Amino acid sequence: MRLFLAIDLPGLAKRQVANQLLRFKREYPYFRWVEAANYHLTLHFFGEVSSADKISRFMNDLVYDTPSFYLYSLGLDLFIKDNIALYLEFKRNKILEKLVRRIKEKSALGTSSSRKFVSHLTFSRYRIPSKQQYLLIKKKLKNFIPDIEFKVTTITLFESVPGFQKPVYKKIAEFPLLD
Repeated sequence: MRLFLAIDLPGLAKRQVANQLLRFKREYPYFRWVEAANYHLTLHFFGEVSSADKISRFMNDLVYDTPSFYLYSLGLDLFIKDNIALYLEFKRNKILEKLVRRIKEKSALGTSSSRKFVSHLTFSRYRIPSKQQYLLIKKKLKNFIPDIEFKVTTITLFESVPGFQKPVYKKIAEFPLLD
């Protein structure tokens, strides 16, 4: 099973993001848009593991003293690698960054990334555009200021279920934060 830890956005926040992105969806219908039901912020990707038990025990121990916190949207931007990924970035949060650092420090949990953590929600992907298209998309994203905020009260362990045309994520476990 392919597992990852994430913050699953509350239903209201998912609807707010989807509504605020409607203009972009109309303008770029050929992009691969993530369904609102799948909106999440990935904290750590474990990859293929045989069982979720060890991760669940570890996470219960790890979050026992982690307080809940709020996330506030910062803006839209894009990553570019094999394709472009459009994303909603959130303001830095010390509680979240400490939690992610603690997760990554536990090498017994499997795969770890050396990439810097960026608190973001990927909402669309597309092939690498021409330079002119890229600059236009970048400009449009920079001129859009989203207004999203929500309280994070749980961390969720998801399984990425293969074999479907669109991503399917199954909740394996939830880990409550202190209120």
